[in-house]
Amino acid sequence: MDNSGTSVRSLLFRFINNQKKHDNNYIIAQMVLKNFDNIPRMTIYELADACFVSTSAVSRFIRLINFSTYTEFKDAVGKEIDIVSDYSKNMTQREMSIKTEFLNDFTTNIISNLDFVQNNIPVSKIEGIVSDIFEAGDVAVFGLEFADFMGQHFQSKMGSMNKIIQVGFTVEDQLNIIDNIKPNGLALIFSMEGGFFYFSEKVITALKRKNVKIITFTFKKSPIIERSADEIIICGETNENTEGRISILYVMELLIYYYMRNYYLQS
Repeated sequence: MDNSGTSVRSLLFRFINNQKKHDNNYIIAQMVLKNFDNIPRMTIYELADACFVSTSAVSRFIRLINFSTYTEFKDAVGKEIDIVSDYSKNMTQREMSIKTEFLNDFTTNIISNLDFVQNNIPVSKIEGIVSDIFEAGDVAVFGLEFADFMGQHFQSKMGSMNKIIQVGFTVEDQLNIIDNIKPNGLALIFSMEGGFFYFSEKVITALKRKNVKIITFTFKKSPIIERSADEIIICGETNENTEGRISILYVMELLIYYYMRNYYLQS
């Protein structure tokens, strides 16, 4: 199955957080998380023994979280991106004695990104996007990992203003949303480095097929984004050490505020 761009750990945590009963599936999910780094070297028999369940129970759980086979699941675990990749080599390879340099650089870059938004995205542009959100029959938020969590926040805040926003965590979820989206639908894609456009080609193709307007919030233009997006909002200049997350969230908060000001308070 297609789990491209989705962290296996995120799938497991999401499953555990939404489980009301601690059954075999819950036990397997916990065991996998506790032994995550060893999973690529474990057979299905070894995992089943560690969980005190049958191999068929493990297979059922694997399918439950959208993997066809245990081998496919193991391969995905093995390809999980290490958190170190979130940061520049310059910062991860420096001597530990340099305690404040990261804090100073990180904070300076955040401020620089926020200044960039203030100086390069006029209020009229934000209000134009807010108008699109108000007018659209269906609005959906798309992205990878952090953008998913942002999407939930956006969904909750917009819901409090009676505007329903759809969020899909897996490719399958996202394609189902697109299948049911109205012709005048709107897609908000939050993708700092444009990874969503590379990992989720099926989703982009489906959005284009349904003639959904795509507004992308990112840090750099690239040919693949320019080919697909109807509108591109550049949210900053620096994302070497995940500073972009704060800037993207800042822009989202602006959308929420101006929607409240221009539409919710006027109703």
